[in-house]
This record gives sequence, structure tokens and C-alpha cells, in this order.
Amino acid sequence: MTDRRSNLRSHVQAWLRREDGNAAVGFALVFPLFFALFAASFEIGLFTVRQTILERAVDLTVRAIRLNQMPNPDHDSIKEMICLNAPSLSDCDATLKVDLTRVATTNWTMPTGDGTCRDRSQPIDPPGAVDPNPQARQVLMVMRVCYIAEAIFPGTGIAAGLQRETHAADGTRSGGYRVLATTAFLNEP
Repeated sequence: MTDRRSNLRSHVQAWLRREDGNAAVGFALVFPLFFALFAASFEIGLFTVRQTILERAVDLTVRAIRLNQMPNPDHDSIKEMICLNAPSLSDCDATLKVDLTRVATTNWTMPTGDGTCRDRSQPIDPPGAVDPNPQARQVLMVMRVCYIAEAIFPGTGIAAGLQRETHAADGTRSGGYRVLATTAFLNEP
């Protein structure tokens, strides 16, 4: 009986002294950190690309408005042109919202807030405010555009730190993060 115990004890001690498998333990401890770093880098890169694409599409649309290439621009036509200029923004028609406001040059009161975003919890979302005559001469216009994008890795610290879509009714946060673009232009004679 003692031979079995000593034999079992020697096998257990030999098993505990074995060093094969140390690489697997190190990999299991370090891999989640490297994957989180990769996921965060990918997410911030994708956010930057989306931001750049949205900014360029807004600039091209504003140029078309200033050059009178858009007759009677309204919310839907401005939104359609932005989405045409940004084909890589997925679900652009459903998540983009435009706010085009005239700035009074007597007191230079700029629009407050960072623009309105689409509330995807509601079946119908009213269009953003668009000045009825955005092509009037000697008028300073501020255009704010909000696009809701989905995070690829929502659990990473980068995606968790971005400003999320908020529903005004109950204040809960859900859905994607907000990508905002703001520009100002002056219609000259």
C-alpha cells in the first residue's frame, strides 16, 4: 500500500515538475491583451476612416450648394447627395441626419449643441432643420451632419468611450456611435 502511495506521489511530483506547456500558459495569459490592443486599433482606424469620408462628402455637398448645382436643396436632397458622395458608409440613408442653420450676422449667435442625430428607436424620425433658402446671398450657413455607425468590436475601450446614440425619451444609450461633421459656408454674390 505504501508502495502505491509513494509511486503515486512520485508520479504527481514528476508531473508537477514538467515544463512542457509553459508556452501555452504564457500565450493564454498574453493573447487577450494583444487581441484587445488589435481590436481597439482597428476600431479607432475605422472610426477615423468613417469620419474622413463623412467630412469629404459634406464638403462636396456644400460645394454643390454654393455653386447652385442643387436647385432648392432640402433635407432629403442634401442627405441623398451626402450619401452618394460617401458610398462606403453603410445604411447611410437610414442613419444620416442633416441640420442646416442660418447664422445671424448681427450678433453671430452660433447654433447650440452638436447637432441632432437620428433616433433609431422611433419608426419615423422628423428631418433635421434646414433653412428654407440656403442659397441666399451674403448669408452664413452652418451645416451639421450626424451619422450613426455600428462598432465592430463594441467591447473594446475605444468603442466604449465614443459618444453613443442616445434616445431623448428615456435617456438610454443603445445602438451605434455618433460620427459628426460640421462645416460653415458663406454664400457670396
